[in-house]
Amino acid sequence: MSLKPVSRRDFLKGNNMKSIMKKVMLCVGLLLALILAVGGFFFWNIYQKLMTMEAIQYDPQLTIFIGGGSNSIVLTSEDGSKVLIVDTKMSSGAKKLRESVKANDIAIVNTHYHLDHIGGNSLYPSAKIIAGAYSKEQWQADSRYPDMTLEPGEEKVIKVGSETVHIWNIGQAHTMNDVVVYLENRKLLVTGDIVWVNMHPTFLDPNSSATSWIKALDSLDKKYDVKVLVPGHGKVSDKNAIREMRDYFVSIDEAIGDQEELQTLLNKYKDYSTIPIITGFDNTIAFIKKERK
Repeated sequence: MSLKPVSRRDFLKGNNMKSIMKKVMLCVGLLLALILAVGGFFFWNIYQKLMTMEAIQYDPQLTIFIGGGSNSIVLTSEDGSKVLIVDTKMSSGAKKLRESVKANDIAIVNTHYHLDHIGGNSLYPSAKIIAGAYSKEQWQADSRYPDMTLEPGEEKVIKVGSETVHIWNIGQAHTMNDVVVYLENRKLLVTGDIVWVNMHPTFLDPNSSATSWIKALDSLDKKYDVKVLVPGHGKVSDKNAIREMRDYFVSIDEAIGDQEELQTLLNKYKDYSTIPIITGFDNTIAFIKKERK
């Protein structure tokens, strides 16, 4: 078999094509690197914002910690010997929260089992942890499993100094076992992620249910006399936050299929905080549609 000689012109043409392809691939690579860098910077800024923590001294015994992953409270008895923590945050927020706790007799309530609410449990090896009735398989592997679990509808009452604390498993809503904490004397309610203030909620949990969520909010609205409400995420509010959360779900549910009404609601909630890809107005619509099927 004879080999056909390659002309200088064809040789140079082939080399030019290879050179062009290398340049194209280099440009594509640089573009992808730029997109990843910008995306990484963008999400890092969001993460940093979520992890920013503010301490609000509600009264001498009660501190509300906003941010650091999620919202938390620390209630200390008058003599300083006993403390109740509701949700232990995550990462650096969990460590900062731990530094504020000085008592040795510690009780922890986890409103639900997501990492941003239980990430600091292991920092309290001798604390008693109370949460909803999740299985050990569902619980985060690197976080302490509760010492006591409450079944849906079950309520436990404890004393922290002079304060009477109600711990109630409201049942399925954001997860399959959402727990709320009510401070009777202060008329203060900690809701976990059943209530988000001026933020679109997440629906990443496989047991999230908008229908059950609405029912839980109705029950919560009737059960306690609330003056101050600490949501899972967002600013401290009052009882109206429960009704606003309910209206959020009901209004979007009723508007699906009516583009004009959806546009009205989109404008209404345009200032709500979102986490790109994870939360947003369209995410809520998609979640409700999926549940309808």
